[in-house]
Amino acid sequence: MRDDAQVLLPTAKEPRLIFFAGKGGVGKTSISSVTAVYLARLGYKTLLLTTDPASHLEDVFEQEVSGEVTKVAGVDNLDIVKIDPKAVAGEYKEKVLADAKAKDYSEEVLMGLKEELDSPCTEEMASFDKFVDYTEEDDYQIIVFDTAPTGHTLRLLELPMNWEQQLEFKTSINTSTQADLESQQKFKRVIARLEDKEQTTFSFVVYPENTPILEAHRAVEELETVNVKTQLVVANQILPTEYCTTPYFKKRRKMQEEHLANMEKKFNAPIIQMPLFAEEIQGLDTLIEAGKALYE
Repeated sequence: MRDDAQVLLPTAKEPRLIFFAGKGGVGKTSISSVTAVYLARLGYKTLLLTTDPASHLEDVFEQEVSGEVTKVAGVDNLDIVKIDPKAVAGEYKEKVLADAKAKDYSEEVLMGLKEELDSPCTEEMASFDKFVDYTEEDDYQIIVFDTAPTGHTLRLLELPMNWEQQLEFKTSINTSTQADLESQQKFKRVIARLEDKEQTTFSFVVYPENTPILEAHRAVEELETVNVKTQLVVANQILPTEYCTTPYFKKRRKMQEEHLANMEKKFNAPIIQMPLFAEEIQGLDTLIEAGKALYE
């Protein structure tokens, strides 16, 4: 593996959490899949997890992907799973309400709790709760996250910081449930993990174009406010120089080179390039080929 991608490898603190984020449509699912296959083939026990409702992992791997952990056909050491926000929100509501009923709360308090749980935040909260469960498993050396578009990802990663404050308030007025207190402890652990470069690698996938670069740069700065550092940037769909022989492709290649130079100035992290493939990155053979192109 190339030196500037060594931040993807696990240290003594396992599992290594690897996030791929970026603007919608820049190729996060492809890069996440390529990375997971590459690391699994190096011998690391790896889980590929998507929190993106629009993810097309089924097409990439040509097999079903569900809320149950499934082995990837043809790749030793690689499992795959999808977090369905609506499904996990239902499980989360049931858990919280069962805990509240066990404490014999009044009907008025239970009605207020149900109303709170019907808010849009509950899906994000439940998804994060499920994500934390996976990060605390001992079965994997590496967990690769195919995340939703940037804004959603930022809310997901900032959620523990915001929710912890709310839990502390609820605890102080004695209205927190056991589920709340368990979540508070989970969040404290995951905050420490996200801030630790030996345990978490945060990466952005970017097209060499203005809008994806600007959006990624803003997100990098926002993550820094919660002490999460970006350690890798993947410039996706770079035109191979040897194929840029016509005036049109020469001009496109020149534009990409200018954007790559701009990225070097904007991002304080290694930038590695994924060449544009002639076909979609789909199927195991193409995933393996793309992994070599990206990481070797």
